[in-house]
Amino acid sequence: MRHDVLALADLPPEGLTEVAVGDLKILLARDGDRVLATGATCTHKGAPLKNGKRVGNRVICPWHHAIFDLDTGDHIEPPGKGCLARFRASVEDGRVVVEVPDGAGAHRPEVEPADRKTGGDRVFAIVGGGAAGLACAEELVKRGFDGRIVMFVPEREPPYDRTDLSKMYLQGKKSDEALALYPRERLQALGIELIETAVERIDAGSRRLHLKGGETLRFDECFAAPGSDAAPFDLPGAEAENVVSLRSHDDARDLKARLGAARRIVIVGSGFIGMEAAASLLAPDRSVTVISRSALPFAKQFGEAVARQLLATHRAKGVDVRTGADVGGLTVEGNRVTAVRLKDGSSIEADLVIAALGAAPRTDLVSGADRAGKGIKVDATLRAAEGLHAGGDIASFPLAAIGEHARIEHWRVAEQHGRHAAGAMLGDATPFSGIPYFWSAQHGRLSYLGHAESFDEVHIEGSLEENSYTAFYVKDGRVLAALGLGKADRTPALHALMLHEPAPERAALEAAGWDPAALLPKR
Repeated sequence: MRHDVLALADLPPEGLTEVAVGDLKILLARDGDRVLATGATCTHKGAPLKNGKRVGNRVICPWHHAIFDLDTGDHIEPPGKGCLARFRASVEDGRVVVEVPDGAGAHRPEVEPADRKTGGDRVFAIVGGGAAGLACAEELVKRGFDGRIVMFVPEREPPYDRTDLSKMYLQGKKSDEALALYPRERLQALGIELIETAVERIDAGSRRLHLKGGETLRFDECFAAPGSDAAPFDLPGAEAENVVSLRSHDDARDLKARLGAARRIVIVGSGFIGMEAAASLLAPDRSVTVISRSALPFAKQFGEAVARQLLATHRAKGVDVRTGADVGGLTVEGNRVTAVRLKDGSSIEADLVIAALGAAPRTDLVSGADRAGKGIKVDATLRAAEGLHAGGDIASFPLAAIGEHARIEHWRVAEQHGRHAAGAMLGDATPFSGIPYFWSAQHGRLSYLGHAESFDEVHIEGSLEENSYTAFYVKDGRVLAALGLGKADRTPALHALMLHEPAPERAALEAAGWDPAALLPKR
């Protein structure tokens, strides 16, 4: 049906406008004399794209920075699964008319089973059933690969949203079923073979996977994205039944089942998982204590001023954060830890202990490729060796903005790697140029854009005390990263700028009042 939605004069030439047709929300964008019409909500978490940042005929989601093409509705950058529905729009007598088919929704699938080509004899293996592996498999289908796509899923379930484990899932706002990015049936319909047998070694030289049980699989191309294990908690008593980690769906399911009887939770570790879990698990009838070896958690990543404010926020909300503290031992009665002892002689009673000591990348799975620190060194196309590409936690890759290799343990980067690796496996030699981004839920959504191993200066716009600011991280006169929180978060506009200039000049941003939008090229 055709719907007259508004006057063309009411549609700004550069902005984004949301209109409603019944219960359906439609996003309108003017492109000269044309009007572009798509679904109005992000396919990831449903954010209103009208509040996003427009970059030409693309839009960056305001919440988690997915990028969509406003002309086609295509999903250009993760996170999220699916594209925006596209609607035909016309201008008639100065009015915008949109055609909306009966039963139309805001989104459409990224790729359909009918798009799957078959008949080829090549075998492409994907080691890892996480976000990177799924992104790679889906992109292979989209690009017309006609051979076998064999995905090894060691957790024995389809890829799921790992980012929600320490957030919505622990809070009881997301079910086990809702974690899945796709049901098993959809993956099978796309011709993606899910193999639950564990891979014990990837031999790049012979192009062969060695599987648990002695079987092998020869591949033509392989994408290695096995992720990480939880870093071990090496203390006597750490094997007790009420000591858990939080890395996998099974870990989170186990932890959640124990919450009913846990009134005193102790979290060992103050990284992202530990502090997100602390924020999620707070309750009126439950205490949460975090033991941090650091004197000021996140100071290395975010600078001292931001770190102090984050710490103050956690404490104000009721989290007992013990900084500069080291675990000296565990008091065990029967098969349960009853207290965590610190080296200063103090003791914290515990019903449940969460070991959140970081990640251990599964690089030992790969043989025949060069190492770089804790990772596998890859080139600009993510190639680690002939026939082998790597991504996600294990990949040390060239990052254009800093001119060096970096290894980044973030979910969205893993998805970016998966998409890019699929093209590279099919012969596309385009260098990887994705802009890193991640978010963290710590009594508010923290958005971190870019990557700064170190910085000379932290420039803050907004108010730390009001939890509404953007912190810009400057190195050698260039802005390498930014952290945004609340209404003063300018990271979507900076993201738009970084798509043109990965490391903008500090002087230019200062001259623009630290408003990245003012530096965006005009259409």
